[in-house]
Amino acid sequence: MTHVNTPAIAVIDSRGLGVRGVAYHRRDDSAAETCITQQVHDVAGRAVLSRDPRLFLLHQAGQSAANQINVFSLSGAVLLSENGDAGWRLGLLGEDGQGVEGWDQKLSHSCVRYDGQRRPIAAFECAHDGAEHCIARFSYADVRADETHNRRGQLIRHDDTAGSLRFIEFGLAGTPLEHSRTFVEDPQWSVNWPEAETERDGLLEDEPAITRIHCNAVGEPIRQIDAKGNVQRSILTRAAELKEVRLTLAGQTEEKILVSDIQHNAFGQVERQRAGNGVISCATFRPEDGRLEQLKAYVPGQPALQDLIYDYDPAGNITCLTDSADPVHYHRNQRIEPTHRYRYDSLYRLIKASGRQLRNAPGGPQLPAFQSAPDPGQLENYTRIYTYDKAGNLEVMQHQADNANRTERTAIARLNNRSLPEKTNGELPDENEIAAGYDANGNRNTLQPGQGLLWDLRNQLRQVEQVVREDEPNDIEFYLYDGSGQRLRKIRRAYTGTLTRSHETRYLPGVEIRTCADEILHVITVKAGRGTVQVLHWEKKPASDIPQDQRRYGFTDHLNSSTVEVDEDAKLISWESYYPYGGTCWWAGRNKLEASYKTIRYSGQERDATGLYCYGFRYYIPWCQRWLSADPAGTSDGLNLYAMVHGNPAGHVDIAGLIDDHTVQSRNLRDASSSAFMRDFVSRGLSGLVQMSTIAALNTLPPSRATNAALATTAGLLEGISVGIVGGGLAARFHRNAMVLGAIGGLMIGVLPAALSHDSDSTDESEVELNQTAINRIGAAAGAITREISQQILRGHGANFPWGNVSLGNRMPTFYRTGSVYAVTNALNGAFGRYVPESIRSWLGPLVEGTDGFVGTWLRGNHPETTYATGTSPIQRPPFFDTAFGASGRITSGLFIYGVGTAVEAATASITGLGASERGDSVNMISGAVTGAFTALSGHRALIMETALNGYRGMNPQVADRISPDVQSAVPRSSSSRFVVRRHSAHV
Repeated sequence: MTHVNTPAIAVIDSRGLGVRGVAYHRRDDSAAETCITQQVHDVAGRAVLSRDPRLFLLHQAGQSAANQINVFSLSGAVLLSENGDAGWRLGLLGEDGQGVEGWDQKLSHSCVRYDGQRRPIAAFECAHDGAEHCIARFSYADVRADETHNRRGQLIRHDDTAGSLRFIEFGLAGTPLEHSRTFVEDPQWSVNWPEAETERDGLLEDEPAITRIHCNAVGEPIRQIDAKGNVQRSILTRAAELKEVRLTLAGQTEEKILVSDIQHNAFGQVERQRAGNGVISCATFRPEDGRLEQLKAYVPGQPALQDLIYDYDPAGNITCLTDSADPVHYHRNQRIEPTHRYRYDSLYRLIKASGRQLRNAPGGPQLPAFQSAPDPGQLENYTRIYTYDKAGNLEVMQHQADNANRTERTAIARLNNRSLPEKTNGELPDENEIAAGYDANGNRNTLQPGQGLLWDLRNQLRQVEQVVREDEPNDIEFYLYDGSGQRLRKIRRAYTGTLTRSHETRYLPGVEIRTCADEILHVITVKAGRGTVQVLHWEKKPASDIPQDQRRYGFTDHLNSSTVEVDEDAKLISWESYYPYGGTCWWAGRNKLEASYKTIRYSGQERDATGLYCYGFRYYIPWCQRWLSADPAGTSDGLNLYAMVHGNPAGHVDIAGLIDDHTVQSRNLRDASSSAFMRDFVSRGLSGLVQMSTIAALNTLPPSRATNAALATTAGLLEGISVGIVGGGLAARFHRNAMVLGAIGGLMIGVLPAALSHDSDSTDESEVELNQTAINRIGAAAGAITREISQQILRGHGANFPWGNVSLGNRMPTFYRTGSVYAVTNALNGAFGRYVPESIRSWLGPLVEGTDGFVGTWLRGNHPETTYATGTSPIQRPPFFDTAFGASGRITSGLFIYGVGTAVEAATASITGLGASERGDSVNMISGAVTGAFTALSGHRALIMETALNGYRGMNPQVADRISPDVQSAVPRSSSSRFVVRRHSAHV
């Protein structure tokens, strides 16, 4: 259902800061419910308090609770962060802005020590009333290090909570080319690194795991040798897009092609690829917006393995997903379609989903029963209905199916978003029980009743007690993480009655090593295009029918969830389907043992034996539809630190347990558009100031015919040369021999206003008046040059969505939309600007231009071919060629605006027979609006300058390539590839 005409309102204060966000919630055609989000800012414009709609209602009733409270230092850094979900965090920074000490609500303390160059050398932490432990040490190569490995000044050893990471060799660009990981010998050791390296070495295992990387001439990795000697080789196109991946297993010489013929469209999306087993996978995207329409995997001449068809509502939410590779079945008076249907409320949260599941599919963490042969007769239809509170917490999930219905309720704390599911007796936990269910930092204390959770001081899940026994060892699973918070080691210990069996997984670049008493397995994983290939190589193989070095090709849906897995002969290994929030609703295959080696499931993440999904920085509870702990990224993804992808799991993907991919895009759009507004507002304000100052200064000259001749000549040269530059390029675009004619024609047009201007009809020198037309044209040219210079200076300040290599044809729809908005704002300014008080009238121009920059960047950012580029530096030196070319375009635009204004005024005077001062307000409003609307055509300056530049590029590519046609939509000159980030999207 699409909720048309449901508005969202932003309330802005006099400083331009958002203080309220008003949304309207409705599930059906009933009256909308108002949801107000509050922001409070200090005198410096910094957000010091935030409330979601739920707490805002309580605030209106007299409660003071807030989701987020910030206290800033004098330098503007966050000193204290107090969050209702995650507790408070206090951090002290050094003079250089680096973190020195920190405390949290559990009264844990952390500190970092630096050397004389302000490089971290050690990190310490201690629990409340506990001893201080060194959890990390850093060592750097000095100037005496061997120069052949490029190690001088580089970090060469990092001891963290998982072991020791050593960097052996670096490339010229600083990329690590060889590094080793050595794990701690005792995985349950409470890490406390001594200062001496020899003592640290004594706490490590003997055998390091070494990874080597080879890069091409531009620093892109093209070959990797993992810790077990397996070689992955990537073949790239000239555009640096992946084309093929090959693998050579350790001890073998034959190179296997895993993925080939990867084809990308103009948006950078993978449209087609061929797996090493001959399966072709194709993706079809809508050209107008890049939305995914179809995903298909098939072997030529055989029925499709997967054929997913997508339907969307106008807002881009998936409403229907059908797998056409699977036929419709009829069983027990049900028509069972291979279709998922989704319905949303006006906030685009999922409120109803339907699909098919295994009969008697359980809730909770366990998987449904495996079907060793896919049996459609064991499937049935289901419907799930979701209900949320005002803060986005899922309160009720109603599951309806022919075989069994159930309702799962969740109790939410009154003043924060912590929650617990209903108890086994059907009662909801009260406030005290919810408070006891979490520690002070917002981490759950139990997974299921009796299953305790242990957390380290960095709020990382340390251990899960799966089975608790009174007189015998517990079944546990515990984890080790590296210095960045990524999991490197998982160990599960289960008591069998006579002994404890251990299962361990080690995560290394490109390979996992799984070990138990009777098995040692190496899992080589290759992710390429829209598929994943895993190779199972046993160092110690148990008895089974699974072949050595089995290649398993996985195919995914739009969320990157693994749905189909086939072997090297394209024969089925496993099928799997998921509920909207990630639980498995059915899975089947030819053999349960073979299928059980699959660990990568929902959203491309690993499912543990606990039922939890490890997303990198957090763990997700699919049967509770929420996170196990508060978001370590704070409120970057919203005020609810436990909600999963803002209640839209059908189309959104979470990135590393930190942020919704759509939130990334929204934030990038907001940052880039705000930066564009600032750049255009400041540059237009400066240009207006310079223009007025120039006109005022020229009006102080003594009037004479010689002065007027000099003024007219200056104005004519400035505008004639500028229009000649633009005209020459435009003419050369059509024929290279026409450049001179175009330049001469442009020159003549440019000098025309100055040539036609005159000083006075009087022959008396004492009665000569200054040539105001020439003065105004010089002032306009000075303002245009100033604006271009200021734009070039600020071009690296803030984010942007540059056009890059997008063709002119693909840019046109965005140009037209931006021009329409610009025309409306100019028309309004032209019609009503004269009625604005004189004291603020000078700000209208900067506001109009800032709005145009904001809208243009927002629309450009929504174009599927553009990429997000972060700012490189606040101030940059303006390049000569860019500035000169851009200034000529701005002067030409200014001349066009002058011509339009003159023509409209002449036409109005001719029609009415009256001058501007003699006409009525309504006539002047109409003429002003017409002038403003026509002058908006100057908003196509970037398009015109791009066309002119293409003309010069045909004449002299070396000179033309040194110029950017439009500074607002160009990548900053000093940026490098590390500042450009591809848009995250579920539509890949």
